Amino acid sequence: MPAESVHLAITSPPYNVGLEYDSHNDKMPYEEYLQWLVPFWKELKRVLVPGGRFALNIAPTSIKDFKPVHYDMTTDLKKLGFIMRTEILWYKQTIRRRTAWGSWKSPRNPHVMPSWEYVLVFSKGSWTLEGNKSDADITGEEFIKYSDAFWQIPPETRGRQPFLNSLYPPRQGRKTPEQKAEGHPAPFPEELIYRLIKFYSYRDNVVLDPFGGTGTVATVAARTGRHYVHLDLSKKYCDISAKRVAAELKQMRLDEIPADQPENAPATAMVAEAKSKYAVRKKAKRK
Repeated sequence: MPAESVHLAITSPPYNVGLEYDSHNDKMPYEEYLQWLVPFWKELKRVLVPGGRFALNIAPTSIKDFKPVHYDMTTDLKKLGFIMRTEILWYKQTIRRRTAWGSWKSPRNPHVMPSWEYVLVFSKGSWTLEGNKSDADITGEEFIKYSDAFWQIPPETRGRQPFLNSLYPPRQGRKTPEQKAEGHPAPFPEELIYRLIKFYSYRDNVVLDPFGGTGTVATVAARTGRHYVHLDLSKKYCDISAKRVAAELKQMRLDEIPADQPENAPATAMVAEAKSKYAVRKKAKRK
């Protein structure tokens, strides 16, 4: 990629907790894992524009053998010259099965179960990202909401479950929760990416995800009028991402059809019907 061509990078690297990715060994020795990531961070710094931002989603990686991976990655990035802007606490509300208490009702050796992940935000060279004021598309309500660094966003329920299982394996006799065959073991929710894109970039900026997975960043970037670069070693994930982005762009074109022109009435009715069916399915899932 050309130097200084990206305005915002958002990624969540493999967590190194033994998840079943399509084309990656997710169980390296800890120090080897950190060193494996350094060349990616160097390349990110090269391709970011001056003032470009990097949002890194990372989580505590174990309980009994706790590794402060968020601190260690911050140290590595600061050594490379990144400016650390802030940290966002993504509260996921995922604690449903509380069996690993440690020493129950005793200070002898109690355990804390993480119900959050971090989004660490860095800049290259400058705190300021230059751009046209007219291309800033965040609303006042969104700005106020997103500038509070405590983000309560539900996770992708089936996708994040394997990560929780890596902290505590299922109890004896219990089956491991089923995963979608075509899915990624740790996708982040679109709302998380939407907030980062709207808060930290302008319309027509370039957004990059170097561990692109199944294309959440690319999809939301397209939806919000940004350019996107999706990278992943897995052809399977790239194929899923391409279909996902294509579907998003197709829907955007349909949404642009004027409803008040007679020749567009049939197409408009089809879009309305599709949206209605989608809304019903969405409500059913929430129940």
